[in-house]
Amino acid sequence: MTTAPTTLGPATRAGRATTRQNLVTIVLAWWLIAGVFTDGWAHNQFGETLETFFTPWHAAFYSGFLAVAGWCLFLAAQGWREGRRGLSAFPEGYHLAALGVPIFALGGLGDLTWHTVLGIEVGIEALLSPTHLLLFLGAMLIAASPLNAAWRSPEPRAARPAVRWVATLSATSLLAMTAFMHMYLWGLLTVPQGMGYVQTRGELGTILLTAVIMAAPPLLLLRRFTLPFGAVAVMYGVTNLGMTLMILPGNIRVPLLAVATGLLIDVWHALLRPSPARPWHLRAFAFLLPLSVWVPYLGDAVWRGQTSLSLELWLGVAVMTALGGLALSALIFPAPIPEEAV
Repeated sequence: MTTAPTTLGPATRAGRATTRQNLVTIVLAWWLIAGVFTDGWAHNQFGETLETFFTPWHAAFYSGFLAVAGWCLFLAAQGWREGRRGLSAFPEGYHLAALGVPIFALGGLGDLTWHTVLGIEVGIEALLSPTHLLLFLGAMLIAASPLNAAWRSPEPRAARPAVRWVATLSATSLLAMTAFMHMYLWGLLTVPQGMGYVQTRGELGTILLTAVIMAAPPLLLLRRFTLPFGAVAVMYGVTNLGMTLMILPGNIRVPLLAVATGLLIDVWHALLRPSPARPWHLRAFAFLLPLSVWVPYLGDAVWRGQTSLSLELWLGVAVMTALGGLALSALIFPAPIPEEAV
């Protein structure tokens, strides 16, 4: 049966979102994410003075949710009119949004009930509240839908730039939300002071965790696509701008450093052309990926006199982040299993 033409293009008639539709999803998801960061800023600034669920900051991210949820349901309605039913009514890859929308809504109702009965959480309790974790899970599933759609497309590794940028921008959303969830452990906003074994160990541990979180999205994208030039700079710049505005407003050094190191990594990608078919180049890129962030960051902190870490310590930790990137690449791109062992 031939479907009637629509104004949304052949990709929708085939059950796939168009690039334009994926970009709309990303923009609306960023509205939601910007609201989440704004609410995080409010919790950091005002803490115990927040006494009600009905705040401008809650309105910011709940309105973002309504916008992106309404858009995803609109896409599903298009599929329903074309004869697709159930999860298949959503565009290819958007079954994540079909799960994320009710999960977020359930978390929102639970959050309202929690605040009404038990009050407003403060500090790290606000981050790890069960209802907030449901909200974060729902938001992550929605934000991941354009990446999932691009991943499932028939495009080759060297896909059209528009498709690769859809994947990149969606991955940026996921990195930003993951960073938000680890705001108390975000190593780029914590300069190790070298004042005692226990304190230094904890601060350096945040660097190692942050390094793994930041290395994961570019390596994951490399499993499916070649990265467009500037992809890492955008991922790192947007994420660390949000984190800085939320935690240390007025600090421009970290976002600028994130963009600069991201561009350096983009250069490494252009020179090495890493891919599963070029495993040695891939491993080299995975090693250089975190090293290119943490050598400049820690070296600049030493040069500015912001830390008393010795050369052995700060440079050694930077190398440890590089080894972590290498190990992560072995998980994302494992060695092939011999056929007789399958």
